[in-house]
Amino acid sequence: MTVVQLAMSGAVAPGAAAEEQVRLTLDAPEESGLYDSDDGVGTRFDAPKVLVRPDGGPARNVEITVDARELRGIGSVSPGPRCTGDDAVFRCRVTPRSLRYGTHVRPFHLYGKDGVASGDGGTVHLTARAENAATVRADMRIEIQPPDLTLGKERVPGLVEPGEPVALRPGFANKSRWPVKRFALSMSAYGGNLTLEHKYRNCWYPEAGDDASAEGLAGTERVWCEFDTPLPPHTAWRIARPMIGHLEADIPAESVRYQLPYEPRDKAVYPHRGSGQELTLERVPTSDIQEGDDAWGALIVRGSAQVDYAPVVEGAVRGKVGQTVQVRIGARNVNGGKLPGVNPDRFEIVPPEGTTITDTPYTVDGDPMKNACAPTGKGSRAWRCGLSSDAFDQIDGREGAHTSVTVRIRIDDDVPGARGTVRVIGRYDRTHGNDSAALLTDINGRVPSISPFAIGGAAAGGAVVVVGGLVLARRYRRNRRGSLSA
Repeated sequence: MTVVQLAMSGAVAPGAAAEEQVRLTLDAPEESGLYDSDDGVGTRFDAPKVLVRPDGGPARNVEITVDARELRGIGSVSPGPRCTGDDAVFRCRVTPRSLRYGTHVRPFHLYGKDGVASGDGGTVHLTARAENAATVRADMRIEIQPPDLTLGKERVPGLVEPGEPVALRPGFANKSRWPVKRFALSMSAYGGNLTLEHKYRNCWYPEAGDDASAEGLAGTERVWCEFDTPLPPHTAWRIARPMIGHLEADIPAESVRYQLPYEPRDKAVYPHRGSGQELTLERVPTSDIQEGDDAWGALIVRGSAQVDYAPVVEGAVRGKVGQTVQVRIGARNVNGGKLPGVNPDRFEIVPPEGTTITDTPYTVDGDPMKNACAPTGKGSRAWRCGLSSDAFDQIDGREGAHTSVTVRIRIDDDVPGARGTVRVIGRYDRTHGNDSAALLTDINGRVPSISPFAIGGAAAGGAVVVVGGLVLARRYRRNRRGSLSA
């Protein structure tokens, strides 16, 4: 179900008795969209909430009357919570009965019917009364929404070289049984890494900033275009002339997302109109539009830039069998490429044969944390370290910058020639010759061990000495007392 709420309207009571000076305000959406016309029977629409609030003191015994009879042509209407009535006229009780603050009321529900078309609807009339305040009224226009259009998700062909323009041609389809008469196209660069040229006279753009040209038409990352081309049922369309964008030179990819809203343009957000030719549509086969998995369409732009990683291994697994030693391991940014968003990359550690990773401690603001990395699976010896973890510094965009974490490794056995592997995996790393490095071992004997028998013998010998010492001390004291009494 699609629900759209637009600007709020409110009526304020002109006044009340002088001794009370209580005024009511009733706020309701001026317009609201109902269920999609394709939904039909079985669709339930919950009316928008209306807000009633007093000013100047408590309002006593507040009641809202709802006249929704104009909606009977598009569905069956039933009263909402704390509302009663029939024939689509309801009385809604407001609680508490002595209203000190504002409260919301959802006055009715509407159940869909087949055969309605987008634009069908009616006006709901609302009236609020109180014992000690003048009556206030508000109207709310409710209409059937146009059908949801199908948005595409596709990749722009090829790799964009630095400075090369990007041709963007979003596509969409009307797969419903109803025509769409008017709509808009809202586009934006998801990460803000691609700018769109100001060019078309039926498109509007936000403030361009300090780099604006004399005409105020510098590139921005967002655009709003409006069309009056009717979209018949079961048709697909694409922008006839491409919108031109420019990807930042060191960004390997960007997602240009778009929607097809029905509401009017927000003039404060999109104040500048293009001065060029009109942006038009052309019809394409419906098979050209591959539906995405959400309410947004997307054009994936891939640049020739990359984030080239190499492993960081600071030292070897050096020690004796039985010891737990530490090695600093991580990744570095070889070429200084930037990621378009949160770092999705990681490195993986396979410890040398005969050794086991025990933990990967780190600190956050001086507080000890347990593990920056985790085993790749149950029973696995390999560990995976996500570079978006708090344990790692950001290494995007700084050539040669690196980050690493302490890896604690227990030496279980001396395996001659054993060596592990550290491998960096980057989503936008296309230079794979430097992705791996060896984790070497330097095992020098074993930690000396003491047999239980030796430990027991030493302890027993100590006991004999102590006991003997006690015996000797007692004998000395006994002999000393004898000599004093003689």
